[in-house]
Amino acid sequence: MLDRNGLPGLSDKTREALMKSIRVGLVALIMMASGLAIPVSATSWSTDQSDLWWNSSENGWGIQFVQRGSTMFATIFVYDAAGNPTWYVATMPGTKANGVLTFTGDLYSTGGAWFGAVPYNPAAFTVAKVGTMTWQVQPPMPGTLTYSVNGVNVTKVLTRQPISSDDYSGAYFAGFHIIVSGCANAAKNGIVDAGGTLTIAQNGSAVSLNLTAGGNSCTFSGPNSPSGQFGNIAGTYSCSDGDAGTFSASDMIVTPFAIAARLSLASTTTGCQDTGQIGGVRTDQ
Repeated sequence: MLDRNGLPGLSDKTREALMKSIRVGLVALIMMASGLAIPVSATSWSTDQSDLWWNSSENGWGIQFVQRGSTMFATIFVYDAAGNPTWYVATMPGTKANGVLTFTGDLYSTGGAWFGAVPYNPAAFTVAKVGTMTWQVQPPMPGTLTYSVNGVNVTKVLTRQPISSDDYSGAYFAGFHIIVSGCANAAKNGIVDAGGTLTIAQNGSAVSLNLTAGGNSCTFSGPNSPSGQFGNIAGTYSCSDGDAGTFSASDMIVTPFAIAARLSLASTTTGCQDTGQIGGVRTDQ
């Protein structure tokens, strides 16, 4: 477990090397923030709601959210009273309060030219307001969807629909920001901003991560539980300095260029509780 000074008792040469890694790690994070490492669906305003969402006990219908900044576009595909497939759309500005995200907007039905018509007739497009829609969630999930269509009110509790697990395997230059608290040795509490190397191996749902920073190496192992566009890995870790405990890496997302996740550790050796985030630029391509 790194304390806020890196590692106690460092020589000047080692400390200089560590500070260099911190600076490089911060550069990596700045690159990620500039857009290089973030997928096209990502947003800095909140945990990205872009995904297919569903109620797993109600097959055949669902909703897709696409979030950009604090605004979300929703497409809901359902059936009318006669069982005919239909869809509605809404553009919903968002607000944040006490960690809860709320998006609300008018709900519309649309119509248009037959999809096989050539040429397409844009004059056939019609749009009508049928009600309102609200999506409220305290990440990660579930969330509550409420909407009305011509006076019919609906409320559903939804989760992200899993489609397939992503592949996180690769080598990365990583930067991380960690808040350390609860340590038996209070001197270890504080904030750690550092950089290092991250290597991930994946076999099916089994994932192993090796993080080396400041002369210390830690291995994290656990199964991945995909949640829509995100991965969530929970398991155990052990480090070369003798530290060990449990961890979770949540909201994990990967691109051809980089990886990012929220990180939480609970040390059974030191009592430290670490929370923060980690991001890495891919170095194996």
